[in-house]
Amino acid sequence: IFQEFTQVDASTTRRYAGTGLGLPISRHFVEMHGGRIWVESELGKGSTFYFTLPVHGPKQEEEPSEDEDVAVEVGKKLILVVDDDESVITLYKRYLDKRGYQVIGLTESQQALQWAMNLKPYAIILDILMPRKDGWSVIQELKATPETRDIPVIICSIVGDTGRGFSLGAADYLVKPIMEDELLNALSRLDGQAQEKVLIIDDNPDDAQLLRRILEEGQGCMVLEASNGADGIALIQAERPSLVILDLMMPDVDGFAVLEAVKANPSTRDIPIIVVTAKDLSEEERQLLAGRTTALLQKGLFRQEELLQDVAEALARLTANQSRSQEQA
Repeated sequence: IFQEFTQVDASTTRRYAGTGLGLPISRHFVEMHGGRIWVESELGKGSTFYFTLPVHGPKQEEEPSEDEDVAVEVGKKLILVVDDDESVITLYKRYLDKRGYQVIGLTESQQALQWAMNLKPYAIILDILMPRKDGWSVIQELKATPETRDIPVIICSIVGDTGRGFSLGAADYLVKPIMEDELLNALSRLDGQAQEKVLIIDDNPDDAQLLRRILEEGQGCMVLEASNGADGIALIQAERPSLVILDLMMPDVDGFAVLEAVKANPSTRDIPIIVVTAKDLSEEERQLLAGRTTALLQKGLFRQEELLQDVAEALARLTANQSRSQEQA
C-alpha cells in the first residue's frame, strides 16, 4: 500500500476519487529524513501506522571503497540501479536477470558517482526522490564527470518531470509504477542510440547550429543538416534518418513541400517530423500539419527541455513501432 498506483478507469466518476499518492508521499518524506514507515493490521480491529525518525540525524556515511567487491559476469550488460527502496531493486532484478543483464543495486545515492566510476555500467537506472541526495543532484554529478558523462541514465521515478530529466541528460524517463516491458524497451532503445540520425532542414545557419548543439549535447544524436528543402528530401531518401527537424519558411522548396514529399513516399512516411518554425501559422496551415507531424515548436519561444522531450518521445515511439513490426513479421 506504500507503492504508487494509477487509476485504470479514467471516467468522470473516477477522476476526482484520488490518485492514491498519500501513503507513497508519506513514505518518501519519512525516508528522506532517514526513518521508516510501516503498518500493522489485525482482522476485525483495524490498522495502525507507525514511523520512526532518527533523533541525532543521519550517521556520517563511510567513503565508498575504491574497488567495490562486485563480480562482473562476462557476457552480461551491467546495470547499476540507484534507488533507496530495496524492493524496487529486487523488482528490476527480476525483470532483467532473465534477459541477460546483470543488476547491481545501490540504496545510498551519495555513493552513486563513485560506484559508476568503479563499475562503468552499461546503463544506470536512477530514482529521483531519495534521502540525503536526490536523483537530480546525482545525474548532474554523473554528467559533469568525464568518466561517467557518457553512461546512459534512465530515470525511473514517481516524479513526472520528464522535461527536466531530459534537459539534464537522461537517455530515457519512465514514471512509476513501471512495467517489465517498459523497462526492457527503454534498455533496448539504448542499443540503437548510436545509429539514430536526426536531420535538420533549415536555411538559417544560426538556428541550425543551435538545434544541433541541443541535440548532440542533450540527446547524443548524430546530426545531419540540409540548408534547403530540395537537399533535405534527397538526404531523407539517402540516409533514412530516425527523425527530421523541419523549418517551414525556406526558398524554392518550403517545409510544406518537404512534408508532402516525405509522407507521399511509403519508404519514408513513418519518419517522425518535428516542425520548428518562426512562421505565424494560419488555422488552415495548423490543420494541414496536424496528424502529419509529431510536434510543433515556435522559434524563439520553445524551451530546450521541450525539444529534448519531443525528440525522446518521437524516437521511443519509432523504436516501439519497429519492434512491433519485427514481431509481426
